[in-house]
Amino acid sequence: MSGVKRIQDESSTLLATRDPSLIDSVAATALALGTSVTVVGDREDLRAAWSGAAVRLVGVDMAPRVAELVDGGGRTWVVGQPDAGLLAASAELGVPALALPQSSAQLAEVLTQGREPEPGATVVAFYGGSGGVGTSSLTVASALLAARRGARVAVVELAECGGGLDLLMGLEGARGLRWNELGDASGELGHLDEQLVSGDGVSLLAMGRDAVTRPTRSALGAVLRSLGRNQNLIVVDAGDGQRLDWLGDAQPVIVVAAHVRGVAAARMAAEQHAPAGAGLLVRTGPGASLPPGAVEEALGLPLLGTVRHDRAVAKLAATGAGIVGSPARRFRRDVNALLDGLLA
Repeated sequence: MSGVKRIQDESSTLLATRDPSLIDSVAATALALGTSVTVVGDREDLRAAWSGAAVRLVGVDMAPRVAELVDGGGRTWVVGQPDAGLLAASAELGVPALALPQSSAQLAEVLTQGREPEPGATVVAFYGGSGGVGTSSLTVASALLAARRGARVAVVELAECGGGLDLLMGLEGARGLRWNELGDASGELGHLDEQLVSGDGVSLLAMGRDAVTRPTRSALGAVLRSLGRNQNLIVVDAGDGQRLDWLGDAQPVIVVAAHVRGVAAARMAAEQHAPAGAGLLVRTGPGASLPPGAVEEALGLPLLGTVRHDRAVAKLAATGAGIVGSPARRFRRDVNALLDGLLA
């Protein structure tokens, strides 16, 4: 198999093999990741392409031809069927082996790490210090207003009893993947944002409409990695905070009502779920008039912002007009101020 295109950048992946089944197996993983692999089956083309590749995958059939090229440097793996031949080739070359298709998840990690580093998305996770603090509306508003600023934004819903963020965004009838289809995902996913429910510049992974699906930790990790490759911002409705430790480097934001009961409930929630770097967002309004500074002092968490009560939000949500519409000026102003700090 000659006539290979020359590798010109250090993020390229080289596959040295003439085995059609191996080519198909690697190509399927690369396609799911949105990356490319250059296949070489000729000795001279292989020699020319070798030094320019950041990742080198060597089929068992080509192992004897690359022995003189493997110098211990670079990122090289031998790939093939899980048999004695694979182990012998791995030993001969002194490089690790990937048995395919069984090790497709590990192959995906190799291909992802071998590409040029991509800017990681900022992940913000809102969770309630108590019930009824408007975590869902804050999640949706933050995403919509960030999208208006030109950011590429995705929303991930983890609140099992939140009523559905697709309803709040007026997208309950829209087509796209939801958690009931992705709850058991693992490994690496392709361009997931293109397959989700979307509207107003925001991609949404919502809970299923028919039954509550509790996503596994591996599924959440796969989703966040996929979205992080294409998005600037991922906003998570983390519900009661039970899964905060699944979210890696997310910025946790605990939402607290500015009254005595709200502070007391938030203190208990913070004791149970207080990840490093957690910040505080205070909701004020009728019956919730404690000074934000006093709430900050009582909880011992840094104050990230204050969102005041705005009657227009509930009316807009009820009519499906969008909760950041022009009547919700106060709410929109406060959420934008919060975004200024979070995205600085």
